[in-house]
Amino acid sequence: MESPITFERLLSGARDFAHLAMGAHAEGQTEVFLLDAGVSVERLAKAALVRVHPTLLSEVKGNDDMLLHFAGAITTPPQRFHTIGAAAAIARLRKIGVLPRSAELDALIELRNGVAHLGASSADDYLAPFVETICTLIDHTCEDRADFWGSWSGSIQVTLDDRFNRVQKAVHLRVDQARFRMKTRFGKLPDGTVESVARTIGETGLVVIDRNPTGVLFRTLSRCPACGTEAATLFLRAPNTTLLYEMKLTAEQLVCGLCGLRLAGEEEIEIAGLPTTMSCKVEDLKAVVDDGPIPGSHFGRPELGPFPESREDSW
Repeated sequence: MESPITFERLLSGARDFAHLAMGAHAEGQTEVFLLDAGVSVERLAKAALVRVHPTLLSEVKGNDDMLLHFAGAITTPPQRFHTIGAAAAIARLRKIGVLPRSAELDALIELRNGVAHLGASSADDYLAPFVETICTLIDHTCEDRADFWGSWSGSIQVTLDDRFNRVQKAVHLRVDQARFRMKTRFGKLPDGTVESVARTIGETGLVVIDRNPTGVLFRTLSRCPACGTEAATLFLRAPNTTLLYEMKLTAEQLVCGLCGLRLAGEEEIEIAGLPTTMSCKVEDLKAVVDDGPIPGSHFGRPELGPFPESREDSW
């Protein structure tokens, strides 16, 4: 009888859990990411050991039926399979020079096994060691990275690319994850659904939404750099000294109502490929409303004063 524990099955399981882990990371589900990432590493580590010899999955204590079956001495597999755990598989791969020592990888496996407290960790802390470990094992087993990662290949390249700094990696990864959410939410809906929703939630024109002693906060409609729709809200600010007939606004934050992309600050918005400043005149203003401050903004929630009518006035 063929053993149910084969390289192909272990590889397939590792791929499935890796995709689940990346999806959970995109949705901000930290505990799900840590669990699925740990299982993916374990499956692929065992697949790498099977490629060397199936007996490397056997525990060195207890019943020896598994050892005899993996060695081919008995053809009928035991009713219950007891193979080594993730930590032991990783330790054996380190002994044969496949994996380097990594405190982050060890911590990921501890979190997956419930040894460490899940709530004390961030998914971002373990994304890089997870991806690096998986790619090392893929290369060792002579599999194709693109086939393994599929639609997540872009995110993986960003995570591994040393040309990007921390902020650039975070922005590019967030954009790629927003595209994943967009595909998940709207991929199976009829043609035209996205455009219809975008028209519903989009509000054209420049709107003043908050004023306080430090400046004025505006919002306007913008193209989303992730999903490409005109459904993102771009928040901009200007000092109180700005003149109405030559306003120069600075980008503060972007939020897309369709794919959920969020960018904070000029640097992130520039990395995403959007302009960080906008020149406007009083004629561009559509309304003054009191929506309150955007999350994370330094603006408070004061009462709005009268809208100045003279083009010679400043805020």
